[in-house]
Amino acid sequence: MMRRRRCNGNRDERGAAVVEFAIVLPVLVMLVFGIIQWSIYFNRLQGLQAAAREGARVAALPQSTQSDIKAKVNAALDGVVSSGTTRTITVSPSSTNPCDLQPAGTSVTVAVKVTTDIEIPVWGSRTVTQTGKGVFKCE
Repeated sequence: MMRRRRCNGNRDERGAAVVEFAIVLPVLVMLVFGIIQWSIYFNRLQGLQAAAREGARVAALPQSTQSDIKAKVNAALDGVVSSGTTRTITVSPSSTNPCDLQPAGTSVTVAVKVTTDIEIPVWGSRTVTQTGKGVFKCE
């Protein structure tokens, strides 16, 4: 009677699984961290839009000043961007009281710019400028 020898397929495939995992792992890590970084990016962009709208809402009032507007925008940005981040706030018209003595129908625009770093493992890091903009009609 002849005996057949069984080949253990598990032992042969174990090394292949490790090699496949080593190839797929960097792509998987890049994908997961990319999703996280883009989520942070879009959340910050949404916060910038909201802060600019808040500033424009305050700017539409005739008695508001540039410092009132910038204080409102900075207050709205708390928690959206870190306090050490440089924020550029632009109000147009740029007078001390943007809506004071303006003709009916004049719009006031508030724009907020922030520089953001996007860091994704394997992919690298990028620095981008995000902008939020709000427009209201003067009251």
